[in-house]
Amino acid sequence: MRSQLRFVMHPDDESEFATLMLADEHVHLIDGPRWKSASPRQFRSLDQVTGRYCIIWSMQDCPTLSARYIPACDDWYCNSEEFTIQFLRSYTVGAVITEGRIAVSTPATESEGTQRLERRFKQLARFIKKHSTNSIVQWCNPDLPFLPAVPGRSANPSKPDPQVWIGRHALNWLQEDKERRVKQFAQSSVEARLIDSFVLPA
Repeated sequence: MRSQLRFVMHPDDESEFATLMLADEHVHLIDGPRWKSASPRQFRSLDQVTGRYCIIWSMQDCPTLSARYIPACDDWYCNSEEFTIQFLRSYTVGAVITEGRIAVSTPATESEGTQRLERRFKQLARFIKKHSTNSIVQWCNPDLPFLPAVPGRSANPSKPDPQVWIGRHALNWLQEDKERRVKQFAQSSVEARLIDSFVLPA
C-alpha cells in the first residue's frame, strides 16, 4: 500500500491529532529518520519532537526499527520506514503556514504488522478529513500575471485544490488575516490562498 494525505495543521489541530495518535499505548514518535545511535529515541509526546519530520511507529506493527550507519555524517538512517507512518508537520513562519502530510508505503508482501499499520494510517486519515475541509485553497504564483487556463498553459490561480485538507484551526488562522498564505515550504514562491481571498483583475 502506498498512500499519502496532504493537510495544513495549526498547532491546535496538531494537538488534537496527537491525542488520537497516542491513544494507542504502543505508538511512539521518533524525531526524524536520522539518529545519533543505532536505536532511536522514542517519545510519547509530540512536544518532544523538535523537527518537521516525525515518524509514527508502533511496536505491535514492527517490534524494532533498524538503521544503517552513514560514516560521512556520523549518523544512523532508518531503513525500516516501510513499517512506519511518515508525518511531515505543518509549521508557521510569520504570515505563512506550511503544508504537511502523512504517508505510508508498506511492502507488497502483507503481514499482520503491515495490515495493522495500514489500518492505523486509514484511521488517522479519516480523522484528518473529518476535522478538515478541502477544495478551499487555490495555488498561485504571485510573481506571474493572474491568467485563466488555456491549452498548453496552467491557470494562475489554479482551481480549488481537493487534495489539501485544511484543519479547522488552520482555517480560522487563515481567515483572521487575508495576507496569510499556505506554502509547501516557507521559502517557496508558489503559495495557496483561501478561495475568497483573491482579487482578480477585471
